[in-house]
Amino acid sequence: MTENKKDSNFLPDQLESSGISLKKLHFGLWYMRNRRLFFSLVVGFLLIVAISGWVYSFYGLGRYFIFDQINDQQSIREMAETSVNLLAGRNNQPLEISPVKVLGSEQSDFVAEINNPNERTAVYFNYSFQANGETIVQKKGFVLPGQRRYLVALDQNKPLGANVELAISQAHWQRLSAREIPDWSKFLQERSSLVINDQQISSTVAANQSIARVKFNLSNRTAYGYWSVPVVLLAYQGDSLVGVNELILSKLKSGETRTINFTWPNLKNANRLEVFTNIDYLDDSNYLPLD
Repeated sequence: MTENKKDSNFLPDQLESSGISLKKLHFGLWYMRNRRLFFSLVVGFLLIVAISGWVYSFYGLGRYFIFDQINDQQSIREMAETSVNLLAGRNNQPLEISPVKVLGSEQSDFVAEINNPNERTAVYFNYSFQANGETIVQKKGFVLPGQRRYLVALDQNKPLGANVELAISQAHWQRLSAREIPDWSKFLQERSSLVINDQQISSTVAANQSIARVKFNLSNRTAYGYWSVPVVLLAYQGDSLVGVNELILSKLKSGETRTINFTWPNLKNANRLEVFTNIDYLDDSNYLPLD
């Protein structure tokens, strides 16, 4: 009798008909009672993760615009000013660029020297003079293989006290075709014999303004004529550069000697003149038709 009574009060570990354990029933009952709390905890955790992500993103953006952007702009300016290593390509040396020389105060002239040490590669590019990271003026330029030339911008408004830098962009490196130009030195010599002589510069004052009178001769001793001949003039007082100017001569024929006279305003105390031509001898469209 005792054993039968004991068996009737004993609760089994699982229900025989369904095979579900009492532990699972207890867990299910607990979950049903606390599922709203459980759901709230999950949602709260996800909200914390999302808010943390947004806070970190805004912090990163704020830090970049306040601090890192200035450093990035400075790095870009330094790369553009000193060389164009990233644009040089695998087999080319970078261009060599001098610091910018600023002449004048209110209306300023900018000049910088650029050198291409590559003997078989011409470079075409955009160049800009910049102050405090802002572009003052942008122009197109080129430098032929092995060439050293000047990049100039005249009559520009420079912010007071700002440093002016030269930036090179969108450089296209054009390697000479060995079939079309097997000997670059010979090719250049046959086309670049433009002789400049009898350079004269003298200063005077007219209507309370300092001006300079400039004269020089340009002789085309090549078999080629040119539609356009850009000329850069550098004026010195002793060894100090005091002025820079540009001219474009049109339709210079083969064998022609041309005398150039002009007045250069706001230039004083200059006593020496250097004249350079800047012809792109690789530009077929600049050659006059042969007679």
